[in-house]
Amino acid sequence: MSKWNIEAIEAMTEKEAQEMAEAVMTVKGHKVYFIDFGGYFKFSACVFYNGAHIYYANNYELHHSGRSREELTTMYISGIQNKVFDDAEMDFVKGYDDYNAKEYYLRNYYPQRKEHVSIFCINPSEEDQKKFEEKTKNMFYNPIGFAFFDDKEFVERNKELYARLSAAYDKAAKSYEFMKSAFLKEMYNHEYAINWQADFDTLSAFGNIEYHRGDYSTELEDYFTQLGYGVMEKKAYIDARKEYFKRHNEGDE
Repeated sequence: MSKWNIEAIEAMTEKEAQEMAEAVMTVKGHKVYFIDFGGYFKFSACVFYNGAHIYYANNYELHHSGRSREELTTMYISGIQNKVFDDAEMDFVKGYDDYNAKEYYLRNYYPQRKEHVSIFCINPSEEDQKKFEEKTKNMFYNPIGFAFFDDKEFVERNKELYARLSAAYDKAAKSYEFMKSAFLKEMYNHEYAINWQADFDTLSAFGNIEYHRGDYSTELEDYFTQLGYGVMEKKAYIDARKEYFKRHNEGDE
């Protein structure tokens, strides 16, 4: 039986990956090693950046049974190209999906470049909480990666890249077509047709809003006001809703 369970794979060093790899390629500055682990995981792709294992971006044959090596390789490469990014790509947004992929990268994959202590930890006792506070007291908090780091410069870089992406989003969001596609995407994400608070859940993806508890007829306008939306955004939302129901009624879900 293969020794390579998920814990062992995620703990793998780049040196080990180099020694085991059947092939290697570079994607946007990230090294991708194609490795056959045998066992459950079989032929997989493991991602590294300057020696750091970006294992959240890995992909495993375990999840794609029945595909050939060639099919897996093509799928892995395509997927990784849409998962990882270089710094220059934070200055533009090609669409709403592109924005979401880049934001996910900055929050989840980019922080894996450095050792860190996540804020999402379980401290069941007062003693555990004190140990956590002691461990992180001289570290720097990263609000993008929700973790503490020793490297202040790295934290500032992560924040700078996120600010650049946010500026690119704000520029793209001035487009009717961009906003319509964004609203439509979130309507699908929140199962708009069967969601009793569909407008609230959909529009919450675009900013912090309070749930409207008044007359239903004024609900949507209230959310638009809270988000500071003007004529363009309102039209984009209404048109997205029309398109959503058109597709829904035609069975396209």
